[in-house]
Amino acid sequence: MTPADTHKPLFKGLDVETNVPMARYTSFRVGGPADFLALPRRIETLVSLAGTARDAGMPITFLGGGTNTLVSDKGIRGLVIVLTALKKGPELQKPNAGEDTRPIVRMSALAGERLSTLCRTTVENGLSGLEWAAGIPGTLGGAVMMNAGAHGSDMTAVVTTVEVLNLDTMQPETLNRKDLAFGYRKLDLPGRIILAADLSLAPADPGQVKHRYAQHLKSKKDTQPVSKASGGCFFKNPSPEQPAGRLIEQAGLKGYTHNGAMVSDLHANFIVNTGNAACEDILALKQMVQARVHERFNIKLETEVKTIGD
Repeated sequence: MTPADTHKPLFKGLDVETNVPMARYTSFRVGGPADFLALPRRIETLVSLAGTARDAGMPITFLGGGTNTLVSDKGIRGLVIVLTALKKGPELQKPNAGEDTRPIVRMSALAGERLSTLCRTTVENGLSGLEWAAGIPGTLGGAVMMNAGAHGSDMTAVVTTVEVLNLDTMQPETLNRKDLAFGYRKLDLPGRIILAADLSLAPADPGQVKHRYAQHLKSKKDTQPVSKASGGCFFKNPSPEQPAGRLIEQAGLKGYTHNGAMVSDLHANFIVNTGNAACEDILALKQMVQARVHERFNIKLETEVKTIGD
């Protein structure tokens, strides 16, 4: 009997699946089963799911678009809450006359909103601030948690407030930018998950916004394996002068394979699933890359992709 069978009555009345392969929910297309999995469409439902699992002493894992996540082949015990259905479209709000003289527009969205949707909305409305995110997959919540960035900017530059769920009290809280501990490709937010965020954008020439967006999108398609199953950039850049992709390529690993996992022959900081890789294959290749780069350059590459599960 599986853990899911044992606890089946626990989520009665809530839309929860059991023994769900996590390969469906990650861009790497690998991962064993989750005991329980839910895709809440409302914050109230999310709170009910998390509260029920917490009261039962069950571990909870929150997942956004799964674009920077690697799930183990044994899967994830407890409840997985996938946030991709938690969305209702971005909302734009200009300051009322007399309230704020700065030409700033606020964009509000729930955590499950696709970052690509937010980017297109800014282009359509002639708003500057997110052009750098053109072509970056995943959700708003994941982008904030990972402090996604490109072309010299990141989420730190646009986030103004974040609504979170305190997992101890199961109550929502609003955190201002000054309260958020952003770092390189991370946001320290212990005991909380992101429910929604407000972004600050600036009106700009619509033609220029569209041009910058198109340039960044083309650059991404030309230089990264966007059509392959991967988790995005696998390693953090040790420094702007020593990007991880260049170090890996100089170590002779571009195109290197291990079973179904391969160092991309287009951009060496991407590990791709060529079709039949398991999580253990990707992790083995990761370790090979780290060892070779350390041997050649005495640099320890840190992963940007997160590994979760048993």
